[in-house]
Amino acid sequence: MGWVRSNLDAVRRLKAELQGDAFTLVGEDGTRQKITETDFYSNFLRNSERLRAVHRGEEVPPPQPVGEALKVAVNPLARVLEQAAENQRRLDRQIEEDSKQ
Repeated sequence: MGWVRSNLDAVRRLKAELQGDAFTLVGEDGTRQKITETDFYSNFLRNSERLRAVHRGEEVPPPQPVGEALKVAVNPLARVLEQAAENQRRLDRQIEEDSKQ
């Protein structure tokens, strides 16, 4: 539970840094996606659902589009966004490993 709590704290820090503004993520293929505070909350909730599904042995829902965009972002990101991207990559690796077992 500590990991979920620390991620919720990260969402709160993102909210404070965003202050209602949107960030633009640029993917490897050049696609652009604007993300807002609400998008980060949606991503957090989806990641929570995914972890619950792994724990229960159920089918894991796909990542939320913001999570996918964070993983492949190539543009320079604010430190807190870079940390969110790395957390998303780590979570997806953990879910993949747990699903294989």
